[in-house]
Amino acid sequence: MEEEPGEGKPFAGEGVTAPPTPHFVVEEIKEKKLTFEEASQCLNTLGKDESGVRYAYLMITATDRKLTDVSTILNFKHVLFLDLSGNYLNLEGLQVLSGMPFLIYLNSDRNIVESAALNPIYYLQVLILNRNRITETCDINQPMLDNLELSDNLIYTAQFDSERLENLKVLNLKGNHLIDLSGTYPSSIESLYVAQNDITKINMDCYGLRNLKILHMRQNNVRKLDGFTEELENLTYLNVRGNKITKIRQFRKLNTLPKLDTLILLENPLYGVPEEAVKGEGSPKEEEGEEEEEPEAEGEEIAVAIDKMRLPLLRGRPQRLAKKKISDQIFEEDSSEEETEMATTTDFTTDYTTETEGDREETTEEEGEDDTTNEEF
Repeated sequence: MEEEPGEGKPFAGEGVTAPPTPHFVVEEIKEKKLTFEEASQCLNTLGKDESGVRYAYLMITATDRKLTDVSTILNFKHVLFLDLSGNYLNLEGLQVLSGMPFLIYLNSDRNIVESAALNPIYYLQVLILNRNRITETCDINQPMLDNLELSDNLIYTAQFDSERLENLKVLNLKGNHLIDLSGTYPSSIESLYVAQNDITKINMDCYGLRNLKILHMRQNNVRKLDGFTEELENLTYLNVRGNKITKIRQFRKLNTLPKLDTLILLENPLYGVPEEAVKGEGSPKEEEGEEEEEPEAEGEEIAVAIDKMRLPLLRGRPQRLAKKKISDQIFEEDSSEEETEMATTTDFTTDYTTETEGDREETTEEEGEDDTTNEEF
């Protein structure tokens, strides 16, 4: 179940002091080393090794074992995938993995890592460090990295060295302490996930993010959609669900995005829009009391192919809100504010709807529109 954005996080402005050092309550950590026998029992995923001729076990899954030392893994040179989540590994405990010559996937979720400054692992493509204690990002140096997950850490400012992450495509900073989108990001990024932060301003370097296709910023504190420019020429997906947007006219500002075709704006307190439309009520899942999963980018799945095998690293297909066409009244610059809000209320709730079988039939019967299907979100 998703949690509401945290409270008590620092607010941007002059005179703001550095955040206090967080306190963690954990049980006493005792030294525990992964033995060769235990590591052998953790082997799985049989496939061809780097030679393409011999077969070997390609993955070690050693999770929730309270490990502080995993150096014995160096004896398994053919391993490509490592899952070490739920242990007591710090940066020093992970540094030994730079000696793994063919490692391409490392999951160290739920450990006590305070820095992501791992020594370069040349073939590493996916690095997962969610739910650790990371505060700085400027010292991350992984030249072949494609996907980086740093959600639920202690990051207040996004500072990345583009030259050290020149191949990064997906960056996940969900559940941190960002107050805006300023900072430096690798110019190669195509998907940026910053949901559940304290973001109030969209003041990012649009030119530096000209390759960005997906921006997911659900459950923040955004009130105005300032900051988007035509330099975001490849942005196709924008999720601002659960923010503080009250005026429909704010969406006029998205007219500068030439390729935007998916806009998620449910759960915003839009003035003049019926509450059930804003909340997306009426879907079968809500009637049954089920929790709706966080939608991610459409068809997003990161996988590594090995001898015709694919290991899914990230799963989940989005429930997508199809945008028929944003109402002309929303983007009509010469209309008055009052006329815009009153005129667009009906059009807005018609264009953006939640998809159920009944909804589609009603829309077809009442409006006579049989050429557009709204997908569920």
